[in-house]
Amino acid sequence: MPSGAYVKYSRVLAFRPVDPARDAGRLIEFGRELYRESLGDERAFHREFGLRGERFPKWIADCASLDPAFAAFLTEDAAPIGFVALGSDPREVCAGHVHHFCVAPGYRGQGFGGLLDDYARATLKAAGFSKARLNVTASNRRALRFYAAQGWRDVTARLHARLRYMEVAL
Repeated sequence: MPSGAYVKYSRVLAFRPVDPARDAGRLIEFGRELYRESLGDERAFHREFGLRGERFPKWIADCASLDPAFAAFLTEDAAPIGFVALGSDPREVCAGHVHHFCVAPGYRGQGFGGLLDDYARATLKAAGFSKARLNVTASNRRALRFYAAQGWRDVTARLHARLRYMEVAL
């Protein structure tokens, strides 16, 4: 290697809070990807959040209003590559909820999901919760395998439910 040559050998990874107004476009992209991966297409996303997804950033702002750390991007060299939105579980005060969790398609299978999971757990624990919950569609086998590998357990009451309910102690 020539003297003085610069070789980049590491990535700069960081979590940063979401700014729903500034990050609206990227949030909508992640929301659409979440629904495509979970349900196979974006129709339910559009029904829930508008034809262009315009209500999704507001929904994320509501999560962040509980705690700014409840909506965050995982960034690589400042570019968002993952996203998580957290909240409380209205059924149980000791349980936090992972509402949305997504790694951009080109970054899957490289350990970034584990970083998001660690962030979600630590953030919910710091907020005073003793367990975390989430739900995932039964057809999303990749997500079910991922969560099981991370130690989440399936607590779904019915074997053939469309949604699987997962839980982990914090």
